[in-house]
Amino acid sequence: MTATLAQIRAAAETLANAHNDTSGCAALLQAEIKNAIAPILARYKATLDGYAAAEAVAHKNLEELLIANPQLFKKPRSLSIDGVRCGYIKAADTLDWADDAAVIARIKALREDLAPVLIRTQESLVVDALAGVDAKDLVGFGVRTITGADNIFITVGDNDAEKLTKLVIAAAASRQGEEDKPKAARGKAKVGKAVAA
Repeated sequence: MTATLAQIRAAAETLANAHNDTSGCAALLQAEIKNAIAPILARYKATLDGYAAAEAVAHKNLEELLIANPQLFKKPRSLSIDGVRCGYIKAADTLDWADDAAVIARIKALREDLAPVLIRTQESLVVDALAGVDAKDLVGFGVRTITGADNIFITVGDNDAEKLTKLVIAAAASRQGEEDKPKAARGKAKVGKAVAA
């Protein structure tokens, strides 16, 4: 379809106007939704604030109990009660060394084949790559492994009632417009090789 530059400009202006109309309508919709829910938010704000404060106090109390009683979490290391998981989890090990230049020199001297992977071009160490080197080589490089300490953790997930509610809502949502929706095409996804960090 051939056209003049004036026709293309007119088509672009039509698109710009249509986009402005869509954006304006969306802004009005957002404002109307905000106004509609404002009374509901106002009605529940004090109650919700009270519950949130009580939850914060309960979280702090549980945290203090966990910190004071690590001996209770040798095995099992955690427990789960109605969606709340708590206990101890081991932090990841970290690596430590006294001097970057000394470790770089040792890597170059002892394992020159690993130098491009373990040493950045500006001559700094690649900690993630060092973590994959065996302990004997690390000792030779002058790198120490510091064992991760136990740290407490608390996560609050869905309780059984919330899980059931989400399932019911998801099932209802999936049924909406089933008749007029085109069926999704099925196919195999290509899986790439995982790259080590």
